[in-house]
Amino acid sequence: MKRNHVFSVGNLVMMALLVAIQIILARYLSIQSEMFRVSFETIPLALAGMWMGPLAGVIVALVSDILGTVLSGIGLYFPPLSLGPAAFAFLCGVSTKYIFRSSLAETKDGWKVILVTILAGIINSFVVGVAAFVWYQMAVMGTSGTFWGLAAAQFVSRLATKPLTIAVSAILVFAINRAAYRPVISRIVSRRHA
Repeated sequence: MKRNHVFSVGNLVMMALLVAIQIILARYLSIQSEMFRVSFETIPLALAGMWMGPLAGVIVALVSDILGTVLSGIGLYFPPLSLGPAAFAFLCGVSTKYIFRSSLAETKDGWKVILVTILAGIINSFVVGVAAFVWYQMAVMGTSGTFWGLAAAQFVSRLATKPLTIAVSAILVFAINRAAYRPVISRIVSRRHA
């Protein structure tokens, strides 16, 4: 497939909209403390990957992470922290395109949308996300300890909120996809993605 289909006008408009929604969900509508974080920021990333393909999903993840960091005034962008969202969007796009080969419009394929979102969420939160955050703790924050010790602590702390967040996100992705894909999104985006 040609790469220019990813950058069609409809896809670019949809990617910009999903970037804006992701920034709002991640930076302004999340609940965060030192111990845990509850956010539904992966919903636009899942939809970008599923609707426009893995490349578009990764672009939405990276752009929203960079812009979100700048807009929130954090000041320091640490690229490895973008690996989790990028991997999540990539897995949603690859799974939809190559594993399930779903049109996303079929009601009978709703379980696929939920399964892809849950599996990608688990990998994002408990594998890539833990590793990237521990790297951030050690490199930027100067946290002392071994990588595996910090990773184990981060893994356990994520068990408090991430399973429920992943499950709710999967249900919301399913509901949004079911409500919007056939009547609206399929007319805007190009399904011939790289």
